[in-house]
Amino acid sequence: SSSPIMSSLLPKFYNAWFCPYAQRAWISFLEKGVQFEYIEQDPYNKTPEWLALNPQGLVPTIVHNGKSVYESSVCIQYIDEAWDTGKHLLPTDPYGRAKVRIWSDHISKKLVPAYYRLLLKQEESEQTQAKEDILKGVRSLMAEMDPEGPFFSGSSLGMVDIMLAPFGFRFEVVMPHFRQFSIPDDETFKRYHTWYAAVSQHEHVKKTTPEADKLLPISARYAAGSASSMLAEAVKKGTTIP
Repeated sequence: SSSPIMSSLLPKFYNAWFCPYAQRAWISFLEKGVQFEYIEQDPYNKTPEWLALNPQGLVPTIVHNGKSVYESSVCIQYIDEAWDTGKHLLPTDPYGRAKVRIWSDHISKKLVPAYYRLLLKQEESEQTQAKEDILKGVRSLMAEMDPEGPFFSGSSLGMVDIMLAPFGFRFEVVMPHFRQFSIPDDETFKRYHTWYAAVSQHEHVKKTTPEADKLLPISARYAAGSASSMLAEAVKKGTTIP
């Protein structure tokens, strides 16, 4: 029998409960079946010790074998590659992996920035454009989903699902609350709603999703245009989200 893994050998996972990016790494650890040490980290408290682990001082950050890994999409792939548990978050064939990376990139470049623009921008015309961009981005993604599903690549949760899950929750909870807008529940978006129903009920997504009544006060700062995080400043200036 193997001896118990010493906690010092477990990967350390620095998370902030409200952060959608960090939730991606959290879901990945649980889905992959990897033991880890959970550390709740205030990413706004940029201490020298924290910046030594991640120069931007952002979550998620994973420390494994004394080395830091960060950027949420990189964390998903690292967790998938660093531990062999018999579960795969990305397909094993090169084309399958490429397709998953293409559509993960789509979520990062098209859907997430449009969501934050909708929340942060105070001009109605800019909000209208953001709504259109969200729906266009969702339609493009739906067209690439496995027809049976219910997940992006088929019957099991994978990288694209993990990339979008935290924002699917925000589409359902935050957008209607502050912007009276949601993904239409009609035939056009049927595949999206099939996807979201499966993702939102997945045990590891449910376990890592914050309670709506705790998340809304944090989102309120964005909706009022008063948030001053690195992310908020980037959206206001139209630069790349860090």
